[in-house]
Amino acid sequence: MAKLNINPNRMELLKLKARLQFARRGHKLLKDKQESLTQEFMRELKELRGLYNKMNDHLNSVYEKFYQAQAGSAPYALEEALLGSAGKTTMTVTMQNRFGVVFPVFDTAVISPKLGGSPATAPLAAQGLLKTVSELFPELLFLAQLEKRIELLAGEIEKTRRRVNALEYNLIPALDETIRNIIFKLEERDRSERTTLMKVKDLIAVR
Repeated sequence: MAKLNINPNRMELLKLKARLQFARRGHKLLKDKQESLTQEFMRELKELRGLYNKMNDHLNSVYEKFYQAQAGSAPYALEEALLGSAGKTTMTVTMQNRFGVVFPVFDTAVISPKLGGSPATAPLAAQGLLKTVSELFPELLFLAQLEKRIELLAGEIEKTRRRVNALEYNLIPALDETIRNIIFKLEERDRSERTTLMKVKDLIAVR
């Protein structure tokens, strides 16, 4: 086990003991944080899987509306109506901090899409398609937000895990070993000094 290069004296021993106590307390806090992050990660991942299933159902509805709007319409009429579509979307972005992870939160307050092109040439079902897509947009936005949050949580878990391992397998064992080594040397020094004093006393007594 690697030891720290420390001068073996009582002052350094006190400093190392305080440092070891601080390292152990930090290790416990980081371990607790790692467990909380992992629990949050698994909860978010479970929610993401459920959202994927729900999203697939909604996308099937969009595809169905798309085929309905495309059927019986003039060539490129639907594409013209959708490509030229306009409207107003109001979205706010705030930043939240959970477990030391900062991630964006999107909120769509207003979505008012409008078809482009001439209303006379637009397919009859195009408006229904646009309405379905606009209703799906907040859910797609939330899906992106959730995926980003999971990505950030995974990165924080990995970073915390490295810190926990560095304390658990490197710093704390090194401090332990260094403290034991200093205690051993100090005790050995004390025994040597006592032996020297006893010899001095014997020499004085003989005289």
